[in-house]
Amino acid sequence: MALSVTGRTAADSRVDSTLTEDPELVRHVKRPQWGLAILAWERDEKRGYQFEDGRLRVFSSAYANLMEPAEPKNRPEDAVIADLQAALGTPGEDREPLQADATFEQQVALFESLYPEGFQGEAWAREMRAPKSGGRALKRHRDPSIAVAQSVFDAGEVAAHLAEGRHSSWVDSVLDVLAETTLVSRSRVKALREMGEDERRTFAEAVADLVHGEDRFAARFKTWVRVLREGLDGKASWRLATSLPALVDPESHICVRHSAFIRQAAVIAPTSAYSRRPTARAYRNFRRVAEVVRTRLEAAGHEPRDLMDVHDFIWTTMRASSVQHL
Repeated sequence: MALSVTGRTAADSRVDSTLTEDPELVRHVKRPQWGLAILAWERDEKRGYQFEDGRLRVFSSAYANLMEPAEPKNRPEDAVIADLQAALGTPGEDREPLQADATFEQQVALFESLYPEGFQGEAWAREMRAPKSGGRALKRHRDPSIAVAQSVFDAGEVAAHLAEGRHSSWVDSVLDVLAETTLVSRSRVKALREMGEDERRTFAEAVADLVHGEDRFAARFKTWVRVLREGLDGKASWRLATSLPALVDPESHICVRHSAFIRQAAVIAPTSAYSRRPTARAYRNFRRVAEVVRTRLEAAGHEPRDLMDVHDFIWTTMRASSVQHL
């Protein structure tokens, strides 16, 4: 089988638009860990496929039978296709690949040494998801935080607060959600509590639109990040920008901790575009990394409940102390 996995050249990056007007999602039957893919181009008895792990791989047309139709498990089909089309990038675009500090197999081995029963075991549940029966919920417990966030962001409740002009009180509720989780630093929440009334109104409208708006998520995210920067003197962080979508919809969104996630990206999709500060394009790529991690974990016999489990897996195995251990 003719296969290229070493990155894209200017020639490989050319997209035949006639093949991508109505693309079909496919998966490599022997390499499901690569994620879903779309056909990018076909020429000279070869086909180029863009995969969710960020790689554009080239196959001989004789091996086209290894690509079979597939459906996404946790995201809408059109959203996956849009991300894959965006990942094709600009013709001729090339960047130095990130260098991985560990392999995914090493990550899984570390995870299994810490949590032998995996995501469904008692140790993981007690440490990450929920307190013991009758116990007190801690900030690290994800299930109580998700439940509270989904209650605060109930569409009807949000609409009522904004329609009645109760922007400030609802902002306090939103900040209370952030204050009761380890996803965001206390200093960021404290700084946001000092916003004036006009800033609170803008903040409330932006975060409501982020979660319940009808425009494309990338546009809503861009507006949200701009509002955060204005409210924090340009100091919007990845964790703050992505924590609320992750809590409200942990099946589709993930909280990004840049230091660990950039190491994970080096393992999964080292040639995609990332940034130190939150941007819509980089978030799309980090989400794609998270989805591939979920797929690979499932292939390894560990099924995350949602992307919050994926977040905690990445942080557990890719934070600085873990990498040193590996």
